[in-house]
Amino acid sequence: MSMHILEITFPLLLKGLKLTVCISVLAILFSLVAGSIVGSLYISKNKLLHGIAYAYVKIFRNIPFMIQIYLIYYALPALGLYVNAFWTGVIVLALYTGAYIAIILESGLRSVSKGQYEASIALNIPYFTMLRRIILPQIFGVIVPPLTSQFATTVKESSVLSVITIAELTMMTNEAIGITFSPFEVYVLSGILYWAINLCIERIGKYIEYKTVLQK
Repeated sequence: MSMHILEITFPLLLKGLKLTVCISVLAILFSLVAGSIVGSLYISKNKLLHGIAYAYVKIFRNIPFMIQIYLIYYALPALGLYVNAFWTGVIVLALYTGAYIAIILESGLRSVSKGQYEASIALNIPYFTMLRRIILPQIFGVIVPPLTSQFATTVKESSVLSVITIAELTMMTNEAIGITFSPFEVYVLSGILYWAINLCIERIGKYIEYKTVLQK
């Protein structure tokens, strides 16, 4: 890669990288909240609550992510809600990721013996307190690896947000290609940046998993 191409490309990709990281972090944080709520409702014996969680998971896991973006991006103004592209992207990505996190948590929660749930109920421990204080600490080490994988997927899925004109890394990659006419070099550099982000996520996940094992 020539210095001329690098001088043009790198500032653009760095700008896109910052926005990609910002969107991904916000989406992951919000998806953890959404996924935790939906995951806990998914195993509820209340048919209504279970039905709501089931519908949420099926909708967001079975409709292509790009279609979800377009639907929400154009549906919100039709409902009188005007949200800019950035926050629309964060919301959709969080809801989409939350559906997968819910299934990960649901699988972990079901791995705990029924006796612990029954004992907690017998002791009149509130449902969400039981999950937070008794159940989640036991399954934390189990769910960290799939959560880490899902967060890496979230970063990669953020590239689709370029379709609603969010100037994240993929959109800035295309802009750099339009200026330099050097697609191979630009895509290689963009790929390295995506790889670097997900490598950081992987390392953090491994560290958390290691610390969790040490505490047992």
